[in-house]
Amino acid sequence: MGETRWFPCVAAVEWHSGARGMERPAALRLGEERLEVVVEDSWVAGSATAGDPTARVFLVRDPTRRRWRVLAHGSGAVGVEREGG
Repeated sequence: MGETRWFPCVAAVEWHSGARGMERPAALRLGEERLEVVVEDSWVAGSATAGDPTARVFLVRDPTRRRWRVLAHGSGAVGVEREGG
């Protein structure tokens, strides 16, 4: 089975704050297109060394079943990647 590849995309992320104050992606905006997303999984990526950069990673799926990764870096920067073959 082949390795999953992720391709960077230019997209804006709309966030939804949950009951515990944790924000999670609610929708992606790609130009004029708005895709509501469902969070399938999330985790923290980065070094275990104090002070090193980390990112909260969300694996989300849109209504057409495409998968996306949203990376929320501790610096406030956000990246979006689309799953590809």
